[in-house]
Amino acid sequence: METYNTFTLQWHITHRCNLRCTHCYQDDYSSFESRADMERILDQYTDLLAFYGCKGQLNVTGGEPLTHPDLFWLLKAARVRGIKTGVLTNGTLIGLREAQRLRGCGVDYVQISLDGCRKTHDAIRGEGSFQQAVEGICALKTQGLFVSISFTAQRQNQRELKKLARYCSDLGVDKLWFDRVIIPAVEDSQHLTLGKADFARLNKQAGRLNRRGMVFCGRALQFLHCQSKLVYHCSAGEDLLVVLANGDVMPCRRLPFVLGNVRDSTLLTLHRESPVMQSLRAAQIPEGCRACRYAALCRGGSKCLAYAKTGRYDIPDPDCPLAVSLP
Repeated sequence: METYNTFTLQWHITHRCNLRCTHCYQDDYSSFESRADMERILDQYTDLLAFYGCKGQLNVTGGEPLTHPDLFWLLKAARVRGIKTGVLTNGTLIGLREAQRLRGCGVDYVQISLDGCRKTHDAIRGEGSFQQAVEGICALKTQGLFVSISFTAQRQNQRELKKLARYCSDLGVDKLWFDRVIIPAVEDSQHLTLGKADFARLNKQAGRLNRRGMVFCGRALQFLHCQSKLVYHCSAGEDLLVVLANGDVMPCRRLPFVLGNVRDSTLLTLHRESPVMQSLRAAQIPEGCRACRYAALCRGGSKCLAYAKTGRYDIPDPDCPLAVSLP
């Protein structure tokens, strides 16, 4: 049987959102779970953790999770069960009162999305959203909460990372990290996706910022240029599940396979018995990676990016400069 130290559940408790970001992968902004549904899912998650004998990390997001009336109830309920919690938010709905409530719920961290400095962020997420997010960050810091900033790298903002890193440092942010935007190749918004050369340039810059303690490089391929010895590998199929607001379960929010629904099955059953999950767990190191010294740890890089760009997740990350191209 598989063993895990920590099993992460990313839970989209609502699809409602007060913003309409240019790179958003959602097309439904209506449904969300009732408290009874949420308690049933939390029970399923607790059972899964007990089965594997591991710790839990519940990351609550949306949509925008602060639009959900039962967010704080859920955070407290998870904390009572010994599950660590994080909230992934756009930050625009957080004032002093919300920050105090989050602290009272015992959240371990709050992640806020900033996609550049004011002009660029507002172009991506909506006029005024940058200032609102910054006010949310400041409110959280007054309460002593750990604040992580997520930067979604895309063509529009790829040259903003250094400036944003300095700004976040001035704000007293605890952690700034970045990941690549994932847009399926068949969609009209594919023009947002970084090219291989774009990512290589950004990754080198992030490595320099990492050595100065300004950017955390903990995602696929970022270890190539940073001082950390952490080598990330994709956890889809392993110690991660995603639950959407309609109850659908996925191996990763950016890997578009629905395993089933918690109303018809359980998280544990879907994790153990879903053919998709079994296939992901059984996936071998891609052939084009096998000669690489990082192969056993990296295992091919980002499956969701490979799938978005090529329709396959069993091949090397298309942005990797070390992978061997195969016919």
